[in-house]
Amino acid sequence: MDAYEGRPRDKIAEQIECYIIENQLKPGDALPSERQLCEAWKCNRMTFRAAAKRLIAAGTLASTPLVNYYVPEPRMLRNLQDLGSFTDWVQNQNKRITNRNVSKTVIPASARMAERMRLPQGSQVLQIIRVRLMDDEPISLDTSIVPLDKFPGIESYDFEKHSLYKVFREQYGVEISHGTEEVSLTFADEWEAGLLEIPEGSACYFLNGVTFDTQNTAVDLFKGVTRTEKIKFISELRKEEK
Repeated sequence: MDAYEGRPRDKIAEQIECYIIENQLKPGDALPSERQLCEAWKCNRMTFRAAAKRLIAAGTLASTPLVNYYVPEPRMLRNLQDLGSFTDWVQNQNKRITNRNVSKTVIPASARMAERMRLPQGSQVLQIIRVRLMDDEPISLDTSIVPLDKFPGIESYDFEKHSLYKVFREQYGVEISHGTEEVSLTFADEWEAGLLEIPEGSACYFLNGVTFDTQNTAVDLFKGVTRTEKIKFISELRKEEK
């Protein structure tokens, strides 16, 4: 095989993308059946499904038990440098944000939590786990770890109704100044898949990081599992001035 020909999966993925463009398919439009496309392109179903899985993860394609494959709504773009709250970002997209509480528990900080948040090991922290929904569709499973010494009484708030960052700002006078964040790829386990309403093993973004206030004190240790077909993370590249 010529090095430039690519793998069969990649060639089929490109053919699917070309089919969508050439036939001017719009969001919601269905593709022909898997059988029809395999016959037309002379490929086996395993190769076709591998290509489709890659395009689903990229947000180019979607599928349901009732509709084999269709064109989804475009993914929403979120800048990795955005320190604003998830709630504000969704509302700025003219979408409705709701939260579904999974758990809210006071726990002692583990050695790893304490190290990342610069806390004494065993410090009391609030662990909040929520499903974030956009227009009633789950898109992210988020966990936040909040130090109780810095936010006494925060465990009394209902975070199905309140934005965590808004509570920081309006009730405690704490503004997020900076933070660090890592983004990688993960695959939803049974628990995550059930909460996000996606098939087990689906590709998802895994985000984890920590935010700090203007005094360089840790505010929020967070991690999240986000559906790749709903949101696309971008980063702006700038030439460093010398």
